[in-house]
Amino acid sequence: MSDRKFEAQKLSEVLSHISKQKYISEGLKKLRIKELWDEIMGENISVYTEKIRLEKFILYIKIKSPSLKEELRFGENKILKLLNEKLKSEEIKKIIFH
Repeated sequence: MSDRKFEAQKLSEVLSHISKQKYISEGLKKLRIKELWDEIMGENISVYTEKIRLEKFILYIKIKSPSLKEELRFGENKILKLLNEKLKSEEIKKIIFH
């Protein structure tokens, strides 16, 4: 049997420590971006959104409708600003609609 002694910790402290691990924090960030996209853009645009991924500060968003894709390109700066404000960081530098 091991002689290790463990100190009791609050669950919030343990979860905070786990969520700060690189791979988990990256996954949580991507999930948060998807949630924010749905929140900011609303259900009507979310229905036409197929895939969202973040790579090297660029947010790639696949849109089913060519006409909607063009409209979103016109509002890219505003969307970028809203997403970064909600994230409370400059996590996204550019959005590419494809």
